[in-house]
Amino acid sequence: MPAARHGGVTVHYEDRGNPDGEPLVLIMGLGGSGASWFRMLPHLESEYRTLVVDNRGTGGTSDPPLARPLQLGDMVRDVVAVLDDAGVDAAHVHGVSMGGMISQQLALRHPDRVRSLALGCTTAGHRIGRQQPPWRLLAGGALGPIDRRRSWRVVEPALYAQRTITARRDRIKEDLRVRAGERIGVRTVPAQLIAAAGHRAHGRLQRLEGVPVTVIHGDEDRLIPVGVGRDLASRIPGAQFVELDQCGHVMSTDAEERYAEVLLAHLARAQRS
Repeated sequence: MPAARHGGVTVHYEDRGNPDGEPLVLIMGLGGSGASWFRMLPHLESEYRTLVVDNRGTGGTSDPPLARPLQLGDMVRDVVAVLDDAGVDAAHVHGVSMGGMISQQLALRHPDRVRSLALGCTTAGHRIGRQQPPWRLLAGGALGPIDRRRSWRVVEPALYAQRTITARRDRIKEDLRVRAGERIGVRTVPAQLIAAAGHRAHGRLQRLEGVPVTVIHGDEDRLIPVGVGRDLASRIPGAQFVELDQCGHVMSTDAEERYAEVLLAHLARAQRS
């Protein structure tokens, strides 16, 4: 498994898919490692070279720093180190939730490294948890390293569409099985929450003019409401906004086929531009 290194930090990533395809970086959200992309990778790997990053404190990547709070800038530097290690000058970038925040910051700080942006269920800096109380995230994060099953039950109402919760529980169980195999450090979720809380990109997003951008959001997202995603898209000149029906925060579980279709259409459009 490849690993990039910078400043004493080790960043684990997987280099998968079509080695001759255009590079695509995938950045997961809060508490998730690259393993959480398991549903989307089969849709992408035949055409794209996929660089799947383990965020700080997950998988094989170093834990958050002890001496100071974790910042999104730390995770941006992690992604840049992966690009450097993989020999990729610029890539398409797709991030979800906190990964979408990292993706925005990457494009703003290192515009030469980003060919296009697909931003899923994320925000320009609005407060999260407006419809689901933040204690769900905190309690789920605290329980995660101890009891993944109990932690998933706590956060489940914030993550999934009602149809999935009531009629498609097999998919939730599959998510839990994957999460159970991930390494998530004890400090990871609280540290990542603090980093995400510092995300503010509202006044800078106009600088992304000319970058192909698609914002994708579920209509039943209770963690980051769909209006927040619509606002994000409105702040980026030329951005497209796509709303997924009967879809919550975990788009790959609630609306896998439609989500993959939208993402592939974005990548095809970006390659033509």
